[in-house]
Amino acid sequence: MNRRLLAAVALVVVLALAGCSTILGPDVDDPEALSEDADYDFDTDRNASIEINRNNYTAVYDVSAKTTGDNDTIELYRTDAFAIERPLELRGLQFRYPNGTMVRYVDGEQTRVYPNGTTEPTDELAVDSTRQRAIVHLPHDEGQLAFTTPKNGKRLAIETVVEGDYEIALPPNTDASIPLLSQVRPAADDRQQVGDRVELYWDNLDSSVVVLRWYLDRDIWLFGGLAAIASVIGAIGAVYYYFQIQQAKELREEEGLDVDYDDDREGPPPGMR
Repeated sequence: MNRRLLAAVALVVVLALAGCSTILGPDVDDPEALSEDADYDFDTDRNASIEINRNNYTAVYDVSAKTTGDNDTIELYRTDAFAIERPLELRGLQFRYPNGTMVRYVDGEQTRVYPNGTTEPTDELAVDSTRQRAIVHLPHDEGQLAFTTPKNGKRLAIETVVEGDYEIALPPNTDASIPLLSQVRPAADDRQQVGDRVELYWDNLDSSVVVLRWYLDRDIWLFGGLAAIASVIGAIGAVYYYFQIQQAKELREEEGLDVDYDDDREGPPPGMR
């Protein structure tokens, strides 16, 4: 039994050192995932523009404002429930130069795409991974990096890998304005309804992470309905309790238990006259 236990521990250690994606997280530099088709809105004056969808979120970052990595890299990561850093799983990775030239993965190969549509092979947008972070080697120190990464549930913590102005669009038909049902930390400086999405804005975000928890619009009706039902039940209970008290009083009066003899006495008690 001890030998089996030691063998199992050794296997886990070997897989950990090898960066096994099944145990320690996704294979962030998978060329097929990096080549996925994705449409990003690069027409933004914010340093970070993030759009949350049902199963993923997209991010467009101004790399000139990055706070992680060295001169020609940016490090992308998330923090799990145990406060351990994990690399982001990157899909549809793209880099856009200020002049509109794109560098992206096409069929697993790094490709430069010019505004006129011509393409050529390149090695400018490489991705490496560690057990903690996905390291993207940037083509230039100015431009925008865009990617898609999976998410689960109605809560998201986004590490702020660039500084400055942020905009985050919540999923369609959701909101985060009722404290009991949602959370926005740090609080947004502004918010707008744009189509079926609520967009949150921070003018100069000063936090290492943005934590968001939202609810579906239909949840409000459900919550309101439950509150109304609870109110009706409470009112019925109060009325029932009131009538029970009244019935108890009447019963005590009928049995003479509530007669106040002190009020009926005239003069001093017997023996004191």
